[in-house]
Amino acid sequence: MSKINSVLFLTLGMFIAGCASHPVVHPGKLRKNEKVYGYALSTENIIPILWFRKGLDADTEIGYRIGLPISGSGVDLSRVLLRHENKWDVMNLAWSLTPNNNFDITYYRFKEKEGSSGIFKKKKKKKKKSSRVLWSGGRFMVIPDGVNQDKTPSLRFGFLKGGKLSERFGYEVGYYHDFNSMPFSSVFDTKWNITGNKWKESTRLDSSWNGKYDDYDPMFPGKGKGTPSEYSRMTGLSIQLFYYLGRYDKKDS
Repeated sequence: MSKINSVLFLTLGMFIAGCASHPVVHPGKLRKNEKVYGYALSTENIIPILWFRKGLDADTEIGYRIGLPISGSGVDLSRVLLRHENKWDVMNLAWSLTPNNNFDITYYRFKEKEGSSGIFKKKKKKKKKSSRVLWSGGRFMVIPDGVNQDKTPSLRFGFLKGGKLSERFGYEVGYYHDFNSMPFSSVFDTKWNITGNKWKESTRLDSSWNGKYDDYDPMFPGKGKGTPSEYSRMTGLSIQLFYYLGRYDKKDS
């Protein structure tokens, strides 16, 4: 029964709002002052967030996210570093407002699928087909002051993959691990953090660790109760679904 409860907690934990938040990708090229918008649904925020992006120049864009009531809100800046035919690399700096406020530094690598009508290709007289873009990336994530309000930040690193499958829909999946709060080999350990009265039986408190992980309680307020803290593996999990609504201001400067 304890094992079943642990598995259920891991599953339900994916849908606890307010763990962390991440920027929304717009895999295309925005002209100066061109603006696009949409909404996103993620495991980090149960309630969808609105997002807006604006081109500052041919290679730079700024993004805003508005969460309801405010959790999941944030701002980010993207810059194209390299562009070659149907591939381009982007650096993104982001800040997000959640109970576990976080900063992200992400390096994206985009690739447009061959055979589709390219985002960067010239428009043809025929009806343009939906572009299909895939991307991958590495992300360094910092939670300087999470819900535990202690002096030990959560430093995370991981990888992501995503894609824009049509003109309207996209997705992104990633995991960012905190190596200080948990060994990577224990990510799928269902007994790492046992909830309820048997929390002291959690494997993170095993004497073989010599107290290394005792202070990294993955729950808040802790001791088997509460919601994911900045040290929880759930905080490092990100699954996002994007919906692109298109331009909201077609005026160009």
